[in-house]
Amino acid sequence: MKKHIFFSALVAMAMTATFASAQDFDTKPTVRYDNEKEDVHFTVGARFMADGAYYHTDYTPLKSGVAITDARIRTSMSFQDWYFYADFDFSKGKFSQKNIFLQYALNGGESGYLKAGYYNDPSTMGNNTSRGSLHFISRAGSVNALSAGRQLGVTYKYYNDKFFFNQGVFAENKYNDQEDGYQGVTFGGRWLYMPINTDEQTLHVGAAFRYSRINTGVVENNVKKTSLEFGSSVQTYVDPFQFTSVTLPWAKNEFNVGAEALYRNEKMFLRGEYMFKYVNKERDDQTLFENQLGGSQSWTTLESWQNGNGLAPNRFHGGYIEAGYQIFGNGYKYDKHEGLLKGFDGRSLEIVARYNYLGLNDIRDNELYVLGRDQYYPADLVNGALKDYPSTSKSIGGGNMHSFTVGANYSFNKYAQFLLEYTYNRLDRDKYQYDKNIHTVQARLMFSF
Repeated sequence: MKKHIFFSALVAMAMTATFASAQDFDTKPTVRYDNEKEDVHFTVGARFMADGAYYHTDYTPLKSGVAITDARIRTSMSFQDWYFYADFDFSKGKFSQKNIFLQYALNGGESGYLKAGYYNDPSTMGNNTSRGSLHFISRAGSVNALSAGRQLGVTYKYYNDKFFFNQGVFAENKYNDQEDGYQGVTFGGRWLYMPINTDEQTLHVGAAFRYSRINTGVVENNVKKTSLEFGSSVQTYVDPFQFTSVTLPWAKNEFNVGAEALYRNEKMFLRGEYMFKYVNKERDDQTLFENQLGGSQSWTTLESWQNGNGLAPNRFHGGYIEAGYQIFGNGYKYDKHEGLLKGFDGRSLEIVARYNYLGLNDIRDNELYVLGRDQYYPADLVNGALKDYPSTSKSIGGGNMHSFTVGANYSFNKYAQFLLEYTYNRLDRDKYQYDKNIHTVQARLMFSF
């Protein structure tokens, strides 16, 4: 009965969309007020997304249904070479701050910008493509897990017909509300070369780098404990449960490197990214050692405590490749100001496909996972016996996932769009040993002005 209700909801969304019968959904808000005397221009707009999703899993259930996944008010003001933008989200019945920044155009915007405020870190292509211009319902799982989101900072962007450079410095914590100590810092960017860049076609290749010094944490027994958490849903927003996720206590220095390529002509596009993350760790071993002295099973020397409570860096990686073909419409466009593929600019129909890989398993040799404790232990793999030394494991079993997506998208006009897609996920994670196959059918009705 629930399945019938769900599919009825999907049909209702599709029928509602057809009665609406896209420009790039990243454009400035539509409603405009101009004060010519003061040379001030103000805009206001909105964006709305309603998603429906049906999930089929082997064991761990996901909640099928429909949800408002994006509902924003968008505003901007421009004065000569200055531009201010802000948007705020009200989806899921909660207010959340999204982009809010001030931007100054260099050379009238012909060569670049200086930008300051709260917005996406520039170090990935996927996370800098707005959800309204993705051509998919969700960003790729590797982007969700391995790339940075919005941060408070300042960037310098330069571009011409051949090159695009975007780099900046950001604060780790936008409100400086950490429990103790100074705030961490992040810097990095994204750099592209475009050997082909005409109205008819574009080819770009690029690299990205990001470094983050993690200093926000909690204080326990006079020791600050930093941590880093990341993961991804099964490329959906209706139920954001993460089958792949990682928590790294004592994370201190995070390094991200990436490579990307994009090709588009008027009828098709092909793009992809590879991302690698390296995280090393620091802690106050001396204080932690002293804190455990006097217990019934105390380590007697600092060296023995360190040997029994090993600390090691971790490595993760992932990537995706996406393709699209436009059956009819005004053709795919490229935005050299952002180094990104644009969304739609009118009535169009396209088919799309994506493969994504996310690798969050970093499991050491000769270690076994114990489900009841959700923990890895050193083991004698020949005899299948666990060892009691060292007492902690260096393994991280965040999960590996392969995801395959096919979809079709229809834009009714420059304001309204309907998306439909299917995703098959293949999971490998010890924590969810009974889950291997996860199927998702999704639809979205979206409008933006």
